[in-house]
Amino acid sequence: MSVALINGKIYTVDTKFPWAEAVLVEEGIFTAVGSTEEIRSVSPAEAEIIDLEGHMVMPGLHDAHIHLLASGLKFQYECRLSPASDPEQIVRDLTECHCSGPAAEGEQPWVVGGEFLPQAFDDGELDRRFLDESFPDRPVFLYDYSIHHGLVNSKALELAGLSEASQDPPGGRLIRRPGSRELTGELVEQARWPVMRAIPDYPESTYREALRWAIATCHQYGITSAQEASASPQALHALAELERAGELHLQVAAHLPWREEGFGMATAAELDRSIADRSSTASKHVHTDFVKIWLDGAPLPPHMTQVDLHEDGTVDEANLLVPAEQLLELIRRFDAEGLSVKIHCAGEGSVHAALDAFEGVRKVNGANGPTHEIAHCTFINDADYARFPQLNVVAEMSPAIWHIEEFGLQNGFKFGSILRAGATMTVGSDWIITANPNLFPALQGMLQRGEEAVDLATAVELMTLGGARVIGRANRQGSVQVGKSADLIVLDRNIFEVPADEIGETRVLRTLFEGRTVYREESP
Repeated sequence: MSVALINGKIYTVDTKFPWAEAVLVEEGIFTAVGSTEEIRSVSPAEAEIIDLEGHMVMPGLHDAHIHLLASGLKFQYECRLSPASDPEQIVRDLTECHCSGPAAEGEQPWVVGGEFLPQAFDDGELDRRFLDESFPDRPVFLYDYSIHHGLVNSKALELAGLSEASQDPPGGRLIRRPGSRELTGELVEQARWPVMRAIPDYPESTYREALRWAIATCHQYGITSAQEASASPQALHALAELERAGELHLQVAAHLPWREEGFGMATAAELDRSIADRSSTASKHVHTDFVKIWLDGAPLPPHMTQVDLHEDGTVDEANLLVPAEQLLELIRRFDAEGLSVKIHCAGEGSVHAALDAFEGVRKVNGANGPTHEIAHCTFINDADYARFPQLNVVAEMSPAIWHIEEFGLQNGFKFGSILRAGATMTVGSDWIITANPNLFPALQGMLQRGEEAVDLATAVELMTLGGARVIGRANRQGSVQVGKSADLIVLDRNIFEVPADEIGETRVLRTLFEGRTVYREESP
């Protein structure tokens, strides 16, 4: 199949030839890039002609941190709560959503939904009592706005085997009523795991449809390549089914969770098997040489579960989810196996601890191992910026949540500092936190950070070729060059010509993946 796209303003992200008018695509690959006249002259007679009508075109976006399956489930199959709901509104939302959650044979289906905002509750209200009154027999699991904590009713606690006699698990906390050991039903971090293990799987068709919807949503926002930050066994299976059916139109770097039973949707043993058997789930569009480790929680109130630094610069280990020696050995093993490790770090202390581990691994395994990443990098100690390039560690940032005021992260995400240090940086949406994976508001935000801002050309490169480079695919995708995958997006405006304040409102008119149109905006 041949496609010629002509009469456009194509930003190639190729420094030697940054702008073109037209391209020729054959069998999903760019075979010519140049002027409209040049492309017309080399196009086969049977080629499909797409007139770009002067619109700006650029390579498809790379999202460096996304939760595809979890987002598909959240927005298509789970109950959505009104923003900042009180208990009465939550019950109304759950009652009216009519969502049929997963169910074990012969059991009542679960009610799963979110997100509740703990700050919207009065003292003593954040308690399972109000859920028990309306759902005495159906188990309920609600996650909060950080996605790291939850609230459940008594039935869910029963099915999970949790009671007032239960001890706080490592890496988690069971919230109790004042002056007693009675559980309120609020679960912090890894205290969610027993409940999440008790929730049955959805039918396989549900995972497949959730993933199909999530990928289609990515296309709507111009994303053609993504790093799945929690590639659970269910996600890998659904991706394989789409691949076999010829319906997987997205490059996926699948980060396999290590021992994270919540985001990983499986037991620790099952997740270990998933990593060991990773070659069996790899395919043309799914790349499984990536592992994800969670080192701390979230820097969001009321449960601040990030890892900070003490005044003397040492790591406050209170919220550290993986001890230093274990982390070092884990990364050493994965590094030796050629796996790229992405570590979730929300605080300065966890970033410092992760860099210490990477430094130890480089000393033992040598400096030429795989590129590793630290996810989010919301806060980095000034002394640690220079360590990123020294250790060949990527600073992955999720600025799509920077501009959300209630998150209170406006002092984080220092793009300029990380780039001035000579480090490699990537950009992710962290979709599951956000309503959609739209990276254009994040792009605008990156330009408007004062001394931490970056220029537009740099920001675009980070979201395209830079992302491809980090996952080892820069020779195949990320820029409009002969021999690369024909992944393109057509925009409603030229982002290099409009004011920065308007970039966040950019719409994608058409998305092509391997030369095939996978999304086209409907006419008003």
